[in-house]
Amino acid sequence: MGKIKSFLKVLTFGGLLGFIGGLLFAPSKGGETREKLKDALDKGKAKFDELKQEFGKKEG
Repeated sequence: MGKIKSFLKVLTFGGLLGFIGGLLFAPSKGGETREKLKDALDKGKAKFDELKQEFGKKEG
Protein backbone atom coordinates (compact mmCIF):
# COMPACT_ATOMS: atom_id res chain seq x y z
CA MET A 1 0.00 0.00 0.00
CA GLY A 2 2.95 2.33 0.60
CA LYS A 3 3.99 2.29 -3.05
CA ILE A 4 0.49 3.16 -4.24
CA LYS A 5 0.19 5.99 -1.73
CA SER A 6 3.58 7.37 -2.73
CA PHE A 7 2.74 7.08 -6.43
CA LEU A 8 -0.53 8.97 -6.00
CA LYS A 9 1.20 11.74 -4.07
CA VAL A 10 3.80 12.13 -6.82
CA LEU A 11 1.12 11.98 -9.51
CA THR A 12 -0.96 14.65 -7.77
CA PHE A 13 2.06 16.88 -7.20
CA GLY A 14 3.21 16.50 -10.80
CA GLY A 15 -0.25 17.29 -12.11
CA LEU A 16 -0.42 20.42 -10.01
CA LEU A 17 3.00 21.56 -11.18
CA GLY A 18 2.02 21.04 -14.80
CA PHE A 19 -1.24 22.88 -14.35
CA ILE A 20 0.42 25.80 -12.57
CA GLY A 21 3.13 25.94 -15.23
CA GLY A 22 0.48 26.11 -17.92
CA LEU A 23 -1.26 28.95 -16.14
CA LEU A 24 1.95 30.90 -15.70
CA PHE A 25 2.89 30.66 -19.38
CA ALA A 26 -0.61 31.36 -20.70
CA PRO A 27 -1.09 34.80 -22.24
CA SER A 28 -3.28 36.54 -19.65
CA LYS A 29 -3.19 39.70 -17.61
CA GLY A 30 -1.31 39.48 -14.32
CA GLY A 31 -4.41 39.78 -12.16
CA GLU A 32 -6.22 37.09 -14.12
CA THR A 33 -3.24 34.76 -13.89
CA ARG A 34 -2.93 35.28 -10.14
CA GLU A 35 -6.64 34.59 -9.67
CA LYS A 36 -6.41 31.39 -11.75
CA LEU A 37 -3.32 30.33 -9.82
CA LYS A 38 -5.03 30.92 -6.47
CA ASP A 39 -8.08 28.92 -7.59
CA ALA A 40 -5.90 26.10 -8.88
CA LEU A 41 -3.94 25.93 -5.64
CA ASP A 42 -7.13 25.90 -3.58
CA LYS A 43 -8.59 23.08 -5.69
CA GLY A 44 -5.33 21.14 -5.59
CA LYS A 45 -5.07 21.44 -1.82
CA ALA A 46 -8.67 20.29 -1.40
CA LYS A 47 -8.08 17.29 -3.68
CA PHE A 48 -4.85 16.40 -1.87
CA ASP A 49 -6.61 16.57 1.51
CA GLU A 50 -9.43 14.41 0.14
CA LEU A 51 -6.96 11.77 -1.10
CA LYS A 52 -5.08 11.89 2.19
CA GLN A 53 -8.28 11.23 4.15
CA GLU A 54 -9.33 8.46 1.77
CA PHE A 55 -6.04 6.61 2.15
CA GLY A 56 -6.06 7.18 5.90
CA LYS A 57 -9.40 5.36 6.10
CA LYS A 58 -8.19 2.42 3.99
CA GLU A 59 -5.03 1.90 6.06
CA GLY A 60 -6.76 2.27 9.43
